[in-house]
Amino acid sequence: MAITELMEDPKTALKGICAAVVVFYAPWCRDCKVSEEFEGKLADDFAGKADFFRLDSVNLEEIADAYEVERYPTWMFFIKGKPMPHPLVEPMTEGEARNWLEMRLAGQGRRERK
Repeated sequence: MAITELMEDPKTALKGICAAVVVFYAPWCRDCKVSEEFEGKLADDFAGKADFFRLDSVNLEEIADAYEVERYPTWMFFIKGKPMPHPLVEPMTEGEARNWLEMRLAGQGRRERK
């Protein structure tokens, strides 16, 4: 599944999307390149459960600042355009990112049942 590059605030762009992951990155960031290697695999594995997006925090600095992104990459989980607490900062392995996403999706399911 393709990962879409965001060019606007996720609150606006993701309003109609049930669950989304936005990776805030910097083009020069080595850790972001490592993260990018497993983002596509996770996007495929979680297709139908969460959509994946990337946001260039250098070119869209004001947006990244609004979300208090200080380190790259920072993964944020959104439900219908609303950012959820506890972003994942600088994931170093696919397993770490997968566990984080599974916990977010499990939490989303509990909210839907209430």
